[in-house]
Amino acid sequence: MQTGLFVISLDFELLWGVRDKRTIESYGKNIRGVRQVIPSLLELFDQYSITATFATVGFLFARDKQELLRHQPAILPEYGETKYSPYANDYLKSVGNSEKEDIYHYAETLIKQIQQHPKQEIASHTFSHYYCLENASLPSFECDLMSAKNIAATYNIELKSIIFPRNQYTKEHVEICKKLGFIAYRGNAQSTVYRPRKNEEQSRLIRAARLVDSYMNITGHQTSAIKKKENIVNIPASRFLRPYSPKLEMLDKFRLKRIQNSMTFAAKHKQAFHLWWHPHNFGIHLQENLSFLEEILKHYQRLNLEFGMENKNMKTIAEEILEPHAV
Repeated sequence: MQTGLFVISLDFELLWGVRDKRTIESYGKNIRGVRQVIPSLLELFDQYSITATFATVGFLFARDKQELLRHQPAILPEYGETKYSPYANDYLKSVGNSEKEDIYHYAETLIKQIQQHPKQEIASHTFSHYYCLENASLPSFECDLMSAKNIAATYNIELKSIIFPRNQYTKEHVEICKKLGFIAYRGNAQSTVYRPRKNEEQSRLIRAARLVDSYMNITGHQTSAIKKKENIVNIPASRFLRPYSPKLEMLDKFRLKRIQNSMTFAAKHKQAFHLWWHPHNFGIHLQENLSFLEEILKHYQRLNLEFGMENKNMKTIAEEILEPHAV
């Protein structure tokens, strides 16, 4: 890389991303808040000339229940536990007929808002928030991605980057992505704390280590030198942008410094720093979260001036790496 890179990606999923562990009653306020989060983020990104990757669950593209069902994959995932499948236990029957009556499962208006900002990339978070490590077959994963690409195409969107739900994937899943025309994915940070795991393997100890790592450098900066000679480019995660918590507010200066120090390291060493989160993380305490993010963007601007650090989305990075090596 000629310069350091500042990368932002968002896992845009609404209730599809948490439906196996949370409900509208317990988490609905966060999901409803996304209606304000997306336009606020777009405005802030425009203000600081930031391009980001919005990895969007395929279900969210559906304009109504009929379209959602029409794009259902030919092979459905059969997970080890049925609670992980949105197709099991009659879950789809609980989904409303359109965004007008169900803002938890549809996002046509939000996707169109993102489209109005051409610098932003709309990417894939699979069709059904697919879990790659929960014992489902590879053919079902391929069918899921085909459905994601097909429904995105109804918006004239060609999906080129992918972010795996719960950061679960294997080499075989990456090969399928490559086969279907994806050119970039967000790999996991290098520390064993962040390696791909099944849902049930996300122990309290692992979660505690990640929490501490958000405030103190216990795993390193997790910046990366992106490889240049692959048909699909891994742009690894560096840091999850943990949302504002009133209980931990006194530690926010450490949370911010943790991110800024790693960004500076990436800028100085011409590596990539990849920040990610979910829009629903900002669904409550929106102003506090935006203010914190703005401090990060201001730091990027300083690094841009001092070290030439650049901000690019996942698709652009992959295209710039792959095109010189195209046959």
